[in-house]
Amino acid sequence: MPTFNLITQPWIPVREGSALRLVGLEEALLNARRFRRIEDPSPLVTAALHRLLLAILHRALEGPQDAYEAAGWFSNGFDAKKIRDYLAKHHDRFDLFHPNEPFYQVPDFTLERSRRSWTVLAPELNSDNNKVLFDHTVTSRPRPLHPAEAARLLVANQTFALSAGKSVLCHTATAPVATAALVIVLGESLHETLCLNLVGYPKSEYARDFAIWEQAPLQVADLANCEAAKATPKGIVHRYTWLSRAVRLNPETENGETVVRWIAYASGVRYEEAAVRPDPMVAFRPDPKDPAKLYTLAFREGRALWRDFASLLPRPGSEHSLGVVEHARNVYRALGARLRGRGIPVMAAGQANDKQAKAKIKLWRGEVYRLPEAILSDKDIWRFVEENLERAEEMGRALDRAAFALAKELLSLGGRQPSKEDVNNLVQSFPHQIAYWSALEAQFAAWIEGLGLDFEQHQSHLEKRWQEVLEREALRAWRLTVLAVGDDARALRAVHKSEGVLLGHIHKQKEVTGASK
Repeated sequence: MPTFNLITQPWIPVREGSALRLVGLEEALLNARRFRRIEDPSPLVTAALHRLLLAILHRALEGPQDAYEAAGWFSNGFDAKKIRDYLAKHHDRFDLFHPNEPFYQVPDFTLERSRRSWTVLAPELNSDNNKVLFDHTVTSRPRPLHPAEAARLLVANQTFALSAGKSVLCHTATAPVATAALVIVLGESLHETLCLNLVGYPKSEYARDFAIWEQAPLQVADLANCEAAKATPKGIVHRYTWLSRAVRLNPETENGETVVRWIAYASGVRYEEAAVRPDPMVAFRPDPKDPAKLYTLAFREGRALWRDFASLLPRPGSEHSLGVVEHARNVYRALGARLRGRGIPVMAAGQANDKQAKAKIKLWRGEVYRLPEAILSDKDIWRFVEENLERAEEMGRALDRAAFALAKELLSLGGRQPSKEDVNNLVQSFPHQIAYWSALEAQFAAWIEGLGLDFEQHQSHLEKRWQEVLEREALRAWRLTVLAVGDDARALRAVHKSEGVLLGHIHKQKEVTGASK
């Protein structure tokens, strides 16, 4: 029987100096100071591997109790003996092909029940129920998959699996964070990154929590029972290692090497929300129509994530503050660290699916942002940022209203009132929104750097500066739209009648912010 133990076999891609190489779990954890970061072409794999390493550290070190203990590990390193002892205790459970307890899999699930190509594990590749444009993967005879790659895809799929609407076992929907933008605080090394994301893990949570490999493997009979195939999270490690899918890799021998072509694949354990703290890597954004309602921060087609930047910032006293950022802030404060204007980099990784066909992935993305140094202060900066981002949204809506008025004038011939659908279609062809938001992205990154520890002293200046940026980029976007409609008499009349909508909003905003003084 083939074997591939994830503790010792190289499978995690890490950057060491200028070289990219693969390491096993033990080396990744014990030599984390040597590595700059985990680096995989897929941001989904990168995020999932971080969650796996964090889960092992939480269980092996039984902590940290708080940010002060994490700061001690940041400076002095992890307890190597505890990590080695923990991995030794669960050694067999990390074997990808163990006959009775395969890692993150259902041991008695067979190809006779569900024969699928391994490509179903990878969102960027073709599968039999999730077609991706321009991908030509042949699922009737998939290429051989090396165990290291199989392990990475397995971990990522358990983290980000989307509901396909069918299953040979009980249908149990998507993974708990399948469509969330997972946030990871980045340090100068992998070791620092792990410490900055090891949120407080008190003894009470450790006692009730568990990792998937710490319990007996679930069997097909467990997952075929719809009542039994559901659970509530017992703690953050249970969340991080959720069995979203029933998987069994089927190893083959080809040219003397172990490879995977076929897997058994179906739904896993249904996630039932419980009254425990939110996932530390998940941020929340307010509903624009009802600020009392909060939604999981996620990637959305046509809307850049930076527009919800305030969701990434600490919210003092709020249970919906982003856990890993709040923790990282407290670690840096415990260390007495000054960022010297560098800010704190964070990576957001996730995917967006089709609202109608939920198993269809529209995009997957990984983006890096730099949180301002001001988060180390006691000031409530998220509200300040949120208010200024809302001004950007208001300006964008004013642009849309002006564009709608322009389109309506252009389509009104001889007193005929055009249909709303025709007007909206013409508005969609205008360049105003793309021009406005794409220009603002770089401007916002420069503006946010101005939020230093003394940002309150410069608050009015920052507000005025941002308002000037909004006005300038909105007018540029409007001029591009005016150019797009032409310069005949009818177009000029339409522009003259409609641009007052935008100019009126700009004047009103100047009065509100005092930017005209």
